Amino acid sequence: MLGVGGDPALNELQIGAAAGALTFAIFGVHGIVSIVLEGRQLFVGTIRPRLTNPLSAAIAALSVLLFILAGLTGLAIVSGQPTTVVGTAAGAGCLDLGLLLLLYKEAFVGHEAHLEPRQDGIPW
Repeated sequence: MLGVGGDPALNELQIGAAAGALTFAIFGVHGIVSIVLEGRQLFVGTIRPRLTNPLSAAIAALSVLLFILAGLTGLAIVSGQPTTVVGTAAGAGCLDLGLLLLLYKEAFVGHEAHLEPRQDGIPW
């Protein structure tokens, strides 16, 4: 099968490697954002949510971008665009949604984990 521009399409191993690399990149971006917002030292307990003006602007901008990307994906599907165009628009929307959820978590949820010892007799 031929891919975009007549080049050979990727095989399953290459697609898996690209997905793995993208997964590690997303984890890396999440770690960097967490370090920038929370600092390197983690404290036991909860931290109240931190919604700042730049964070609010980023959430609003990514929300608008997600709406635009959803419209472009729908338009590409309806107009019969090639699979690469539909996939690119949908993939960009998924990455935008992931970043939007990351910023939402940092702004509103804070720390959802409570690091308290359990005294229920279960060894794990």
